[in-house]
Amino acid sequence: MLASSTPGAETRVGHLPQVLQLVFNDKILDAQVTLLGPDNTTVALGAVSVRNETARIALGVPDGPPGSYTVSYTASGSGGVAGNGSFSFTVTTGVKSSASAKPTRTPTSSPSAAAPAATSAAAAPADFVTSVAAPPAAATPTPAGRPAWWTYAAVLLVVACVLVVFLGFSRRRIRPGNPVR
Repeated sequence: MLASSTPGAETRVGHLPQVLQLVFNDKILDAQVTLLGPDNTTVALGAVSVRNETARIALGVPDGPPGSYTVSYTASGSGGVAGNGSFSFTVTTGVKSSASAKPTRTPTSSPSAAAPAATSAAAAPADFVTSVAAPPAAATPTPAGRPAWWTYAAVLLVVACVLVVFLGFSRRRIRPGNPVR
């Protein structure tokens, strides 16, 4: 069962926090967490770090638009499920509304319609920051639940290192030793 969280349930914060923290009543072994933004899109999260009763999750975005965010979680402990549920918090300031940046993201049928949007984005620093910050959140290279290519490369590297160490020790055992005189 969830004892507390940062940000807390039904609280108001100025900006999207960099880290979500969930504290449970019992020791947990693993946790699954999702974060939905104000427009019901999934917010990118980093790996879940679990220690005793606490799960910490780094957010994969620097900030988000103002509105209500919903955290859904499932945590498992040594005795089974330690808790599952959801809670909401509200971001009051966040990243400014991207109403003026929407024309740069929506497809246009004529090239002349796209030119004014690009000019206005370059002219207004706030629009420029919004349009630059938005693509990393929208350009998720892998679907949820599927590891990125570098995860496979890291696993392959670890397996190769273990194999090299194993072969190094096994060669020492196979070599005949000097006979005792």
